[in-house]
Amino acid sequence: MTLDEGAEFLLYTAGIVAQKESAQPEIKQTQTEESTNQTHEFNMIEDGDIVPYHQIELPQNAAEPDPAKESLPVEEIKAQGGTLIDNFYVKDSTESGTNLAEELLNNPAIQIKADGSPEVLLYHTHTSEAYMDQFTGFYYTDFSTRTQNQDMNVVSVGESIKAELEKAGIGVIHDTSVNDLSFNGSYARSWEVLQNNLAANSGIQVTIDIHRDSMTTEAGVKYKPTAEIGGRKAAQVMILAGCDANGDWGDFPDWLDNLHLALRFQQKAMQKYPDLMRPLLFSNSKYNMNATKGSMLIEVGTEVNTMVEAEYSGSLIGEVLAELLLDSKV
Repeated sequence: MTLDEGAEFLLYTAGIVAQKESAQPEIKQTQTEESTNQTHEFNMIEDGDIVPYHQIELPQNAAEPDPAKESLPVEEIKAQGGTLIDNFYVKDSTESGTNLAEELLNNPAIQIKADGSPEVLLYHTHTSEAYMDQFTGFYYTDFSTRTQNQDMNVVSVGESIKAELEKAGIGVIHDTSVNDLSFNGSYARSWEVLQNNLAANSGIQVTIDIHRDSMTTEAGVKYKPTAEIGGRKAAQVMILAGCDANGDWGDFPDWLDNLHLALRFQQKAMQKYPDLMRPLLFSNSKYNMNATKGSMLIEVGTEVNTMVEAEYSGSLIGEVLAELLLDSKV
């Protein structure tokens, strides 16, 4: 999920700044004609929500930018902030009054068989969201944040998640359809992908839309949210949980079920890998999460994380998710 084109924004990480729909290629759309003019909501990050990556640097490529090309800095950070719920933080922009501590006590509305039949669907609304091949501490201003090379974009993250789920005996479909050749209508196309897969595979209970984020300051500095796990660098991960507390959407009655899954995932991930997760974002949004009672949207790193870091995070996500889903095994 990238919105790094507009200088009017300081940073995009979570919450509530309205963006007008336009031809700007980095803006999300929703899946129904009734909501095609919906604005995407984001939160301006606050100074206290990021900290420099102070741990001893792991090996990386040392390089100097080509003086003939315009470049700007990349800074490694750890994203934090929000309200403490159990062992993790949540940024709640919904004003819904939802008691998240109480909702955490509710089991997700899924029962996994783990018999190899398809029960999880992985897909990508913004399939071409890309990563860097190496970290040098800078980026060239003309570098592309999108690619159809699925070894260098979010599809590869999905493959890492899939491998861990299958290792645990959980059947997975990874739909790699390209839904963002034009950003206008991306969510309409991924909604069709969702519905086709659900119609063909009645056992699917969990659907996960895998993205990557972007954080860029007004000065053009790009942030790289990073964790060190097991002696390796991983891209930090953010879960987005939608809300329809007032019934404004009209077709999102099961948002609390999705929230229960997201909260439990965040809790288990923090138990296993405390630095992996950014604060969970709970917002008045839908983004195709009305497809099932087990729908999530996951953001893995930013465009200046490396592909290796993002793939590693995918493996960690898959491991955590497998354990969580097996807890609900019938």
